[in-house]
Amino acid sequence: MKITCIDIHAVGVNQGGSWVFVQVHTDHSAISGLGELNPSAPRAACLTAVRQMEEVLKGRDPRRITAIVADLASTALQRAQVHALSAIEQALWDILGKSLDAPLHALLGGRCRDEIRLYANISRILIDSTPEEFAGNAARAVADGFDAVKIAPFANPRLRHDPTADIAHGIRCARAVRQQIGPQIDLLVDCYGIFPEEQAWEIAAGLQDLDLFWFEEPVADDNIAGYQALKANCGMRLAGGERLMWRQSFWPLLEHQMMQVVMPDVSVVGGISELMHVAAMAEARGVLTSPHGPFGPVIFAAQAQAMAAHPGFQILEYAWGQVPWRQDLIVPSETVVNGRLAVTEQPGLGIELNMEVVQAQRLEPAIIPS
Repeated sequence: MKITCIDIHAVGVNQGGSWVFVQVHTDHSAISGLGELNPSAPRAACLTAVRQMEEVLKGRDPRRITAIVADLASTALQRAQVHALSAIEQALWDILGKSLDAPLHALLGGRCRDEIRLYANISRILIDSTPEEFAGNAARAVADGFDAVKIAPFANPRLRHDPTADIAHGIRCARAVRQQIGPQIDLLVDCYGIFPEEQAWEIAAGLQDLDLFWFEEPVADDNIAGYQALKANCGMRLAGGERLMWRQSFWPLLEHQMMQVVMPDVSVVGGISELMHVAAMAEARGVLTSPHGPFGPVIFAAQAQAMAAHPGFQILEYAWGQVPWRQDLIVPSETVVNGRLAVTEQPGLGIELNMEVVQAQRLEPAIIPS
């Protein structure tokens, strides 16, 4: 089997965003593989990197994933290139599974669980970012069956230059959500790693009585002492690491015991193999893995399959409520029931793009938002 070409498919989602999928084709007409690009690097640079890698990969056996990644990683020095490689690597695993008629989790050692628990990230459909809007979205996610909800109530654009007001507003939003959903629903709060330590402590104090499931990225990834102090004294489980590339970047987090949960992102860390390496490293340190990924259904499927095979998995992120046609973008349709995803036995990632829906929502590469 040989790689012949790579197609790029992009669809528009709410607030000018997009999901961009790479489809690696082979000379076996019935087998191609899907991956998805992370949206946080400049999109034009990512697409250029995909096309450059396509030229290198033509004619190679897509099932030799380790060798291909080792070759490409030697030149993937910038974030856009790592994102491109991560998307392509997802597609190679999809091809391998299809060629063996086996789901990804079987290739990674088999299922540890039959379903994946999800939390609803409700922050990506906000318009006004008011306490009332946060609470309303949380209530609707709970009504959809989710028993865990994540919010990112800080860094309000209108309060960007007034950290004191921003922090106070974010705390009000979190308190409104907790009051709305009650004590039985798990609440997760994300701070994006943008605050200095003093302000992180102010936020922690304001959230202390909300019984958070976790407190995500209270300070920057490189603030080792800040993480250690918060972990020892704030009384809340800490999570982070979503922006880190390659397993080596997770050594400091684990070596310095900075957090209880790591959040590698399959579309950032280097792909499925790197995700599993990080998860194994974390497990050896007694740290849980909960991949970051409030994006499209391909990233979601890849991480669900990988975490089905990992004993130290905790919970998976789901981009709730962004577009009404999300479930129909793939075949079979994405089916989330009571905040859980059943682990599929379909080969590879277990999904294909529904090209009718892709065509109806398509963005041309020249206008894909960065």
